[in-house]
Amino acid sequence: MTKKHYILMADIVASRALDKREDFMGTFKELTQNVNSHFKQQIVSPLTITLGDEFQGIVLDAKTLFEVVFYLEEQLIEQGQPFQLRYSMVYGLIETPINPKIAYEMYGPGLTTARELLQSAKDNGQYYAVNLQESLTEKLSLCMHLYQSIKTAWKPTELSIVSAFIKYQDYKDLARIGLYKTRSGAWKKGKSLRIEDYRTVKALIFLILKNGRS
Repeated sequence: MTKKHYILMADIVASRALDKREDFMGTFKELTQNVNSHFKQQIVSPLTITLGDEFQGIVLDAKTLFEVVFYLEEQLIEQGQPFQLRYSMVYGLIETPINPKIAYEMYGPGLTTARELLQSAKDNGQYYAVNLQESLTEKLSLCMHLYQSIKTAWKPTELSIVSAFIKYQDYKDLARIGLYKTRSGAWKKGKSLRIEDYRTVKALIFLILKNGRS
């Protein structure tokens, strides 16, 4: 029976330009496996690598879509990976039965829209394309545009510091692990990296999703 589902697609940004000596495909595969394990209860059809540098999957709800995206993003930051992902998040129709073991052999306008959005994001230099319920799409798209502006300003050499800020919200914890000697030093660096803005936009996204269900 035709039904709407929450679809997630992603590909590796500029994968052809990556140094082939780096096992980025091994990392990509490991990331999808980690998501499928970590979000097992919220996965409808597991993230499945389809075209070498692209995956697709179906999740339970809109909240899980964004939880998965942020999980992947923060894993890449923590690992200091040399690549980024581009995503499309769609609520759309799938006409075939859902395969609960692998995201293959399914079709429908929702999947077509997700692929078209992914290509459109690529053409426009965006990393996040959203097409959910009408009341949510514009708000969440604006949030993800802001999220991208914060995240893409971070230099590769700053990712380990960013990861520490994400993991330890209290500045004194950063001093405890030896990253900064003083709270003021940590505060100044956090401000320059817009860490509070990063946390705020994530919180805003989940607030929008929560209110959208009420």
